[in-house]
Amino acid sequence: MDLTEKMLKTEEVFDGKVIHVYNDEVRLPNGGTGTREVVRHSGGACVCAIDENMEIAFVRQFRYAYGMELLELPAGKLEKGEEPLYAAARELREEAGLAAEDLLALGEMYPSPGYTDEIIHMFLAVGAKPCDANPDEDEFLRIEKMYIGDALDMVFKGEIKDAKTQICLMKAYIMIQSLGEQGMQLAADGEPSEPLN
Repeated sequence: MDLTEKMLKTEEVFDGKVIHVYNDEVRLPNGGTGTREVVRHSGGACVCAIDENMEIAFVRQFRYAYGMELLELPAGKLEKGEEPLYAAARELREEAGLAAEDLLALGEMYPSPGYTDEIIHMFLAVGAKPCDANPDEDEFLRIEKMYIGDALDMVFKGEIKDAKTQICLMKAYIMIQSLGEQGMQLAADGEPSEPLN
């Protein structure tokens, strides 16, 4: 059975700076019709950056929608026409004040496929060194560093709740384990890798 849903008509109900919301009528696989509320988003990039001390940079910021501070990896939305690799490097520099020798692709994640088309591209940054941070004017954050094992403990204890941070951390850990310290140095000297899917 083909599970494809075909759009019959679409109506934009909200045109925002970050998201666009549509109310679509679709043809269902059984021939009936249904309604889909869809949030269109340009996508984003998330970076797990390892410095020379093998510590990872996090940012803590207040997330208005949840009404609380969250601990997250540096991340942000893609600018129009921007490649994910460059967005990752830009966000790492702006939010965490770090420049990486190399960015290794860790694949993509779909944060909430039930209602949005957002795709987050994940990267492991190796050889991260300090540079000037330059967060957006409306962005207030605090940089925190910790070892990946401590961060993973926080994930499993429910203390790191952000999905992109959880997934990127786990994929980065697997990549680090498979490369080892010598492999991490070689990766820092080479070209960006293909995504792990």
